[in-house]
Amino acid sequence: MSKQRLTRRSFLQSSAIFSTGVLLAACTPAPSAVPQAGVPEQEAAQPSTDVTTIDYWSPISPSGGAGEAKQQLVDEFNASQGAIQVQLTYVPMSGQTQLSEKLMTSIAAGAPPDCAYFDRFLTATWAEEESFTDLTDLAEASGITEDSYYPFAWKEAVYKDKLWGIPFQTGVRAFYWRKDLFEEAGLDPETPPVYIDELDAMAEKLFKIEGPRMVQMGFVPWLFQGFIYTYGWAWDGHFYNPETLEVTVNEPRIVAATEWIASYAEKYDVTSVESFSQAFGQEAQDPFIAGLLAMKVDGTWVANDMERFGPDVPYGASVIPYPRDGGRESSWAGGFALVMPRGAAHVEETWEWFLFMNRPESEVLYCTMAGQLPVRPTAAEDPWFNRDEVRSLYVDLLAFSDSRPPLPIGQLLWNGLNDARDAVIHNKATPQEALDKLNDEANAAMQKALAG
Repeated sequence: MSKQRLTRRSFLQSSAIFSTGVLLAACTPAPSAVPQAGVPEQEAAQPSTDVTTIDYWSPISPSGGAGEAKQQLVDEFNASQGAIQVQLTYVPMSGQTQLSEKLMTSIAAGAPPDCAYFDRFLTATWAEEESFTDLTDLAEASGITEDSYYPFAWKEAVYKDKLWGIPFQTGVRAFYWRKDLFEEAGLDPETPPVYIDELDAMAEKLFKIEGPRMVQMGFVPWLFQGFIYTYGWAWDGHFYNPETLEVTVNEPRIVAATEWIASYAEKYDVTSVESFSQAFGQEAQDPFIAGLLAMKVDGTWVANDMERFGPDVPYGASVIPYPRDGGRESSWAGGFALVMPRGAAHVEETWEWFLFMNRPESEVLYCTMAGQLPVRPTAAEDPWFNRDEVRSLYVDLLAFSDSRPPLPIGQLLWNGLNDARDAVIHNKATPQEALDKLNDEANAAMQKALAG
């Protein structure tokens, strides 16, 4: 029996159960434009009177480095072709989700675009709903194999042993500290914490409270990229069983990581932290750049933000601290993939566009202009990605980064973990209670999804 096809109603019901989590923060944002590495120019092809137009949808804003890079790649491809031309269309994400309702609707109506730039961790969700074209045979015939990519990127694009997207672009998470604030607190500015107990001790020295007022924060686990995923992996937790596809978000190590997050809400008073955080802004008013926050866990985009908005701020980057007992060095990566919706009209011609984008030089051009990272080691060898200590760290992190579980309830699980974290820090549930509840609901949703 064939599976139920994707509809807007059924998809939103299955993916928005936990809709209050903070979502867009975990996607790699489009940083400011930065200089690009050199990329060979394409030879112009002879114009053709028989042209196939590929409709390519992207949720990346046309403004900024990422949007400009996308258009440049489209222009280069079009200049190298005669019979195939790509039309880039900006289709924003929908509200507080990482989904495009317009894309859902177009697939359900049988009139999708030829391809889309898609948030990679949701690939399994849409593949389970039979909303994408299986690319396995096309990739095999073109020599596109798993060993060309970092493991996390390939894993996100594969579901049930089939390839549903071509990975493209990523960003990782790292630990950042202000060297000048370390020095003011009597700490060695060149020595970041390696273990969680060291981080806790440094944070205590770096919090500043004058009377009833907080004037500087040392570290707040839930700010920026401080998700349960982030620390669960640092505690060497496992969020699902890849053999059985059973969700395991309530395993002891993930509970322990969540208890540690909660300990900061209790020790430093979550109400005081949130009141102080109201003064935070963006760009030059970012609390880390403004000197209001001494340490944080954040993403790849920090290096570009510091260059633009805090060029004189002394800071460092290192691996996220982890427990001495049973923890591990970790990071995690997100990013996008090129996908073909089910019912795409021009599969062969679209595959030519995918092959063009799959070249290392295409990814280097995009990532250098967008300030992001490639998903293939060959592209990461470009000197641009290793031009300073911070960016070299990013490349090192790619080798062992995790990614969100490739499950058909990916959005539900992401939102649910964020809701659990928020409930815990506001003392509405214990870590065990919050994660037990989510684990039960997630596994029930998994069974329903797999049953079709």
